[in-house]
Amino acid sequence: MVSEPTLSSIASLETLYAAWDKVRDNHGCAGVDQVTIPFFAADLDINLRRLAYELESELYCPLPLLRILVDKGNGESRPLSIPVVRDRIAQAAALLILEPVFEAQFDDCSYAYRRGRSVRQAVMQVRNYYDQGYCWIVDADIDAYFDSVPQPRLLQKAAALIADTRIHRLLRLWLEADIWDGECISRMTIGLPQGSVISPILANLYLDEMDDTLLAQGLRLVRYADDFLILCKTREKALQAARLTDEVLDRMALELDEADIRTFDDGFKFLGVMFFRSLILLPFEAERRSRRVLYVPPPLDLTNYHRAGCPGKRSV
Repeated sequence: MVSEPTLSSIASLETLYAAWDKVRDNHGCAGVDQVTIPFFAADLDINLRRLAYELESELYCPLPLLRILVDKGNGESRPLSIPVVRDRIAQAAALLILEPVFEAQFDDCSYAYRRGRSVRQAVMQVRNYYDQGYCWIVDADIDAYFDSVPQPRLLQKAAALIADTRIHRLLRLWLEADIWDGECISRMTIGLPQGSVISPILANLYLDEMDDTLLAQGLRLVRYADDFLILCKTREKALQAARLTDEVLDRMALELDEADIRTFDDGFKFLGVMFFRSLILLPFEAERRSRRVLYVPPPLDLTNYHRAGCPGKRSV
């Protein structure tokens, strides 16, 4: 049985030390305060105890996210919003406590950002459905998903699973984040900050409604983040599935980027893998591209930022 998540469990030193281990092992960069992981580690116990106190007493306020640009590998850039080390630890601690609660809601059809799940498993599930005669597919993804998630509706979904209203406050602070892009500080009012520790599981939480609706209609779904396939036995079923998906996403204030209907005989690409009839044409061992950083903003004057008052200290 999953225990009820509380802010006290997130703020406990045991949880914060476990979260620190994950942040340290991830080898991330410094945020707007220019505090690196080694610098934070130099006074680790003091820093974690201070963080525990701020979380428990609701004095905690996240610093602005650092908006950097990385190369997507196709000639385009992707913005990532990086929290400071301290805030990454707080989010990792929240994830440790909230993950079991959210995971209990998720369906087997989703594979991204979930412990013990992988692209390989998603690809093999597609192949399994093909072997069962599901040869027509709706190949779809959601237009600018991470930038489009309605924050109030997402927070409502989270609040329905979490009784402790102090955790609601934390999630809202992290969603309604300030972002420093090198020229100005702006406030997020929609979407999820890509680069934040807590964003992936919240992305899955919001799309769980789509998963539930499609599965309730008996459809075969394989989803990896906002990229997904619906597998059907006939073209007519695939057309119906595409229309239903469009209706569901419209109710969720999201839009399909595209929804192509094709067969395995046509061939298609999903998650970097080419499918053609019973063949999988790209090896799983394909080399991963490293994300080259294209732009990092200059340092932010935190003195003036703090003088203006912590944006996080607002009523919830």
